[in-house]
Amino acid sequence: MHRIVIVFLLLPILFWGQQTNKKEKVKLVHSDKIESRPDYFDGNTFYSGSVVFQHANGTLSADTIVVDQNEKILTAFSNVKMIMDNNELTAEKVTYNNNTEISTATGDVVLRNPEQTLYTDKLEYNRNTNQAYYNTGGTIVSEESTITSQIGIYNLNTKSNTFNDEVRVTNQDYYIESKNIKHYSEGDYMDFNDETYIQNRKNPRQYIETTKGRYYLGKKEAYLENRSSVYSDGTVLTADDIYFNQNTGYGMGEGDVIIDNPEDQQYIRGGFGEFFREKDSAYVTQQAYAVKVFENDSFYLHADTLMSTKRLEKGLIRAFHAAKYFKSNLQGKADSISFYEGTGELRFFKDPVVWSGVRQITGDTIFVYSNVELERLDSIMIRENAFAISKTDSLTQTQFHQLKSRRMLGIFIEEQLDWILAEGNAQSLIYVEEENEEKPLAPKELTGINRSDCGIIEADVEDREINVISCKIKATSKFYPPSRIPDNERKFPGFLWRSDDRPLVWQDIFN
Repeated sequence: MHRIVIVFLLLPILFWGQQTNKKEKVKLVHSDKIESRPDYFDGNTFYSGSVVFQHANGTLSADTIVVDQNEKILTAFSNVKMIMDNNELTAEKVTYNNNTEISTATGDVVLRNPEQTLYTDKLEYNRNTNQAYYNTGGTIVSEESTITSQIGIYNLNTKSNTFNDEVRVTNQDYYIESKNIKHYSEGDYMDFNDETYIQNRKNPRQYIETTKGRYYLGKKEAYLENRSSVYSDGTVLTADDIYFNQNTGYGMGEGDVIIDNPEDQQYIRGGFGEFFREKDSAYVTQQAYAVKVFENDSFYLHADTLMSTKRLEKGLIRAFHAAKYFKSNLQGKADSISFYEGTGELRFFKDPVVWSGVRQITGDTIFVYSNVELERLDSIMIRENAFAISKTDSLTQTQFHQLKSRRMLGIFIEEQLDWILAEGNAQSLIYVEEENEEKPLAPKELTGINRSDCGIIEADVEDREINVISCKIKATSKFYPPSRIPDNERKFPGFLWRSDDRPLVWQDIFN
């Protein structure tokens, strides 16, 4: 990106006002006629026909120049040209009022120097404020950029330019629309103080929206305030305060940070975040959470830190430390959780627990797979120390169906866990209950506990029931009637019912 050249050319009108050299007088170089007539210009002296005045190293030429000695006003008409050093001004009329100390050029005003050209209908310079300005619309054209605005002000004291109303800046690298831009030559930066849109012309998918900010032209660094947004190839960084480096693609946000991927229908949010364009990755901390939107549902993921990246055009979200997951048909908790968008895979690491329907599932590591196209749960795999628990239909709080093994595989049908295969030292503890025929609406009555120990257990799952289909490899089974159930047989070692940890609504992930 080329830097913008914005200088108001140090207006040649100044040469006859502010820059008056007391040691040198204004000299008449040429005039076809010098007249003073009562019926022309209120009797003031006027010069006509190829008039040229010279002062120091500047010249003023016009078809007619009138000098009002009483009002101290100099007026040049028709084909006016002022030249000073490398600056040239042409206009239909130029007036300098020594009383107000205001110089005014009107009518097809063109101001040129080797760096740029200004086109406007009216241009004024005020010696009192040391400002030059136009308010009827103007265009500045340089080799590198074009700037248009309704109002333009150049402050000689601060060496700054202010452009207001319908400001447009265009060069080969970017395009800017704004209601207010202020450019400082010293420091080479621009301030935006109203609605502003900055687009990368080489890549229209990279642009900035802000209402207040600063942009360093040489460094290509933006400091944005007032809830700004940076758009980068489909990713949107929004925050109260943003730093963004266009060269490196690095962005940092503070205050309600949202890193959004509308095309993937997912975003992450928190108090602080960073974005890396080249790696197509981001991370967010401080009450961070992620949302993935599906057609009929959404999932929510919360942790101390969230990281998002893309691999082979598919998204990966990783949640670290005190991670929680919520979806209407599945909830989970672990030290860390990962979601792979391409495969619909969820991974729970370190002390994980997952809830599906009435069932609680724990293990060393848990993988949950979904059908990406149908957006439905497909299967669940538990590696090492697998443990599935569900409460019985009984009103008592101490009766739980239990299935335990080294590894476990579960299959979902219509979003409900339907079948389980437990492998490696598999154990089941099933509370057998029967309905009271005389009281069909009453809770089921316990008839006993059936314990099975096998190498492999296959079980059907329906509502709260776990029905063992087969028990293979060194199978043993034992039934305990209610009056003969030992206390140590009611729960397997490692049993822990964690219903208090379960998020019931998505907002519970922050608890």
